[in-house]
Amino acid sequence: MSAWVRRHPIWSLGAIVIVIIAAAVTTAARRTGTAQAETVYVIHQSARAVTPISTLTNTAGKPIKVGSGPIAIAVTPDGKTIYVANTYSDTVTPITMATNTAGKPIKVGDGPGRIAITPDGKTAYVVNFESGTVTPITTATNTAGKPIKVGKQPLTITITPDGGTVYVANWGSDTVTPITTATDTAGKSIKVGTVPRTMAVTPDGKTVYVIGGTTVTPIATATNRPGQPIQVGAADDLPDRPGGIAITPDGQTAYVANVDSGTVTPITMATNMAGEPIRVGEAPGPIAITPDGQTAYVANGADDPGGGTVTPITTATNTPGKPIQVGSGSTAIAITPDGKTIYVASFAAGTVTPITTATNTAGKPIQVGNEPFALVIAP
Repeated sequence: MSAWVRRHPIWSLGAIVIVIIAAAVTTAARRTGTAQAETVYVIHQSARAVTPISTLTNTAGKPIKVGSGPIAIAVTPDGKTIYVANTYSDTVTPITMATNTAGKPIKVGDGPGRIAITPDGKTAYVVNFESGTVTPITTATNTAGKPIKVGKQPLTITITPDGGTVYVANWGSDTVTPITTATDTAGKSIKVGTVPRTMAVTPDGKTVYVIGGTTVTPIATATNRPGQPIQVGAADDLPDRPGGIAITPDGQTAYVANVDSGTVTPITMATNMAGEPIRVGEAPGPIAITPDGQTAYVANGADDPGGGTVTPITTATNTPGKPIQVGSGSTAIAITPDGKTIYVASFAAGTVTPITTATNTAGKPIQVGNEPFALVIAP
């Protein structure tokens, strides 16, 4: 793995990766219960490749070569194209899913990272960590537009459900920058907690929650004004780092992983009040919630021998279940649209592990090669 990626905040915070599941189960499939031919796409850091995995057989396909230092991945809503940000190459590689072939790399800014795609699939936005910009990419032509200036060291990005606004968390300036997608213009920066690094937007699009320091700051999207910060991690001499965040589909509860204390904090969104921390495993990071909202799964990213588990949390009672053993160094987690299977990438083990949600049992690890870092599920 490249030295720069090791220094990059995405890596230094325990590889907390927001995973976007862009597939949808068709109405007919819901009625008939037929299996869906979905694919898990997994980034490999050192191999400079993306490996496809069939969810029907849980077998890995031929790796697809991309650029140097692949660090983030996103899929268009129609399931036709994957975009991979290559942080060393300063490019984004489009992959045609029908053939699993990589297209011509798209030149963007310096140190590209997270990618977000508008709900209509027309534009992909990529943050450029070193340049302090966001590059819009027109997906119909795979051409990069004029870079949009944001704050210092933009790290992560999210888009409101209506596609009207992009929000960019700026690691180096402790701010969030809103971008109006109709004009690709940046608005006034919003002050949040220190080193903001992860965000989530509510299903109704009314609030963006931003992790920074040991707090979560709610931002009202109608006014772009920040609310009172919500304390989640411990504020002491060795502050607890909140990491991954996920919101239940009904928009009632947000779950925040606290990396250092091995806990997850539930936030009641109607009052923005933090509840009692839930004890999980060591170094929890990415969180995924089932489509029915009944269970939150948190990947515990310990990379010591024998480490690496996933803790299921029953959302009705906020009680953790028995940890599920996966590979060490878990970095990413995603749930199939039907909610039946979870896939967990384990960086140190070089595997992706499927978990059956009905029984919370892990299947046979899928060997995918060196340093799987992030993944998406697509039709």
